[in-house]
Amino acid sequence: MAETQTVPPAPEVVRVLAALSDENRYRIVELLSEGEGELSCGAIGSALQLSPSLISHHLSILESAGIIGRRKDGLWTLNRLRREELSRHLSALERLLGPQPAN
Repeated sequence: MAETQTVPPAPEVVRVLAALSDENRYRIVELLSEGEGELSCGAIGSALQLSPSLISHHLSILESAGIIGRRKDGLWTLNRLRREELSRHLSALERLLGPQPAN
């Protein structure tokens, strides 16, 4: 049986779009999307050449929007992309494009 994906309400979609509207946050999501694993704040900061405090700020916004998940592993906080949630929110945009009306 095919799994149906519910379209999130407009405020949730807008929160995701707002989170992705910052270039650094978009770059973080892009970096996390390149693999299946998790990255520490330090690894993200090194890859993007951003300060730890700035990375922490951006990760907090991405987590609040539901785009990433975070977990503690000892001293480290590991971050992963929540692909299913991002896909669910972006499906709302695809709905807007829908089929083109015939001329």
